[in-house]
Amino acid sequence: MSELTVQVGGHVTLLFSIHSKSLLARNQGSRGAGFCLEDGVEATARIIDEKSDRISVTAMDGTPFDEGKQLYTDLLDSFRELFKVDSAVEINIQLELPVSQGFGMSAAGLLATSLALGEIFNRGDEGQLARLAHRIERKISGGLGDILGLWAGGCELRITPGSPPFPGKAIGFDVGCPALLVWDPEGGKHTSNYIDDPIWKSKITKAGEAAVERLKQYEWDLTIWDMLLDEADQFALDSGLLEEEGRANLLNLVLENSNDTMSCHLCMLGTSLIVVPRKLDEEFDCEELASRLRSIGLGVRETILQ
Repeated sequence: MSELTVQVGGHVTLLFSIHSKSLLARNQGSRGAGFCLEDGVEATARIIDEKSDRISVTAMDGTPFDEGKQLYTDLLDSFRELFKVDSAVEINIQLELPVSQGFGMSAAGLLATSLALGEIFNRGDEGQLARLAHRIERKISGGLGDILGLWAGGCELRITPGSPPFPGKAIGFDVGCPALLVWDPEGGKHTSNYIDDPIWKSKITKAGEAAVERLKQYEWDLTIWDMLLDEADQFALDSGLLEEEGRANLLNLVLENSNDTMSCHLCMLGTSLIVVPRKLDEEFDCEELASRLRSIGLGVRETILQ
C-alpha cells in the first residue's frame, strides 16, 4: 500500500496528575480522566519517488500551519530510525480542531500519522506505533496522557501512567453523545507551561491523584457519569487552574448562556471548555448555545463523544 489516510479523534482531559520524572518516555505520562472526541486530525501518508520528504499541515480554517511541520518531521525521523525505511514520504495533516486549546491535537496527529506510516510501510503493530507517538509527544512536552487516553477510547480513566499498551494502563466506555467545544481564540496555552513548572506540577498532581483515587473505587461505566463531572469541577478548583482569569471568565460566560440540561467543564490545559449532557438519558441540544457563543466571538465546534 503506497498511500493511506487515518483519522484519529481529539482528546479532552478533565483531570490529571503529572508523572514525568522517569528518564524513559514510555514510563512518563499521567493518571486522570477525560473524553475521546470524533473530531480530531486526519493524516494522509504516501510514499513518493523523490529525494526529499514533503510535509504539510493545514489548520481547521484551511490555512497553512507551518509551525506544525516539525512535529511530524520528528516523528518521521524516529519512524525511519526504528523501522529502517529509506523511501521519501509525503505527509498531509488536516486539523479539525484548534491547537493549544486542550483538545489533544498533537496526540491525535502523531497517532494518526504513526499508524498511517506503519500501514504503508508494513512496519510495526498498533502498540509499537502508539508508543512511538507517545515518545514524540513527550519529547516536545505537548501532552502527558493523551495517547494513552486515545488508546482506551470513549470516556477514559488512566490508572497507570505511561505509553500504551504497556506500562500505561487505561480503561474506557462508549458514550456516543453530542458535545460542544468552546474556546477563546486568543487564549491558547502550551501544555509545557504547566507540566514543566514545579509549582503548577505540585498543585495539579495533588488534586489529580486525589480525584483518580476516588474514581477508581467504582465501576468504570455509564453509572460513573455524575461523579466524573463533579470530580472534574473539583479538580479545576483544587488545582488552581480555575483561578486563572481567562478560564474563569470563559466558564462564567458559557454558564450564563447555558441551561439546566448542560454541564460545562474546563479542558486541560487550554482556555477552553466542553459542554456535555448533565444526564445521558435526557435530551441535549446545544445548537442555540453554539450560535449564541459564535455571535460573541468565541470559537465553537459541535462534536460527538466516542
